[in-house]
Amino acid sequence: MSALGCPVVSGNADRQTLEAPQPLQPRSFPDEQEIHDIGQWSAAQLTETERDTLRSFVPSVEREDLLCFHGSPARDDEVLDAGTPAERLEELRAEYGQQSIWIGGHTHQPLLRSLNGWRLLNPGSVGLPFEKRGGKYVNPARAESLLLDWTEGDWAVTFRRVPYPLAPLKEGILASGMPHARWLAAEWVEG
Repeated sequence: MSALGCPVVSGNADRQTLEAPQPLQPRSFPDEQEIHDIGQWSAAQLTETERDTLRSFVPSVEREDLLCFHGSPARDDEVLDAGTPAERLEELRAEYGQQSIWIGGHTHQPLLRSLNGWRLLNPGSVGLPFEKRGGKYVNPARAESLLLDWTEGDWAVTFRRVPYPLAPLKEGILASGMPHARWLAAEWVEG
């Protein structure tokens, strides 16, 4: 993307990857130790050139009637979803812009929320979608995205899900040398 001159929005994982290694700070989430250890291992795999690429990512991208960010325009780890109070969204809009389309991430969950003439979108996740199945969170083998088309004076939003083969994904995880590889491979299911 840097070769294309295309801006890339930085997320909380990108920021954390560039930070010095940190000890686990438990928050009572499931599988915290495994997630922490894999994150620390992943950060250690990057070359300085790859770190420079991460450093080139930006907190937000603004295009005419469009604002893109990770968590929120204020913080890369703020959750904006269907339950976010309208008052909080209006606070953010007063500070960061009145674009008719806001696209965020962080929750890894697709979202289209319409509010008083503007829309809050989340494409889901290309690399780490999750959903609850049988009382447990799993990672379906699929890439989620959204496509925006300017049609007849308005944005047309199309959500997409593309499944990919599960076996090669699990094989790659198991061959990677990462800690907790068996645990992570077991988290992935058919998309």
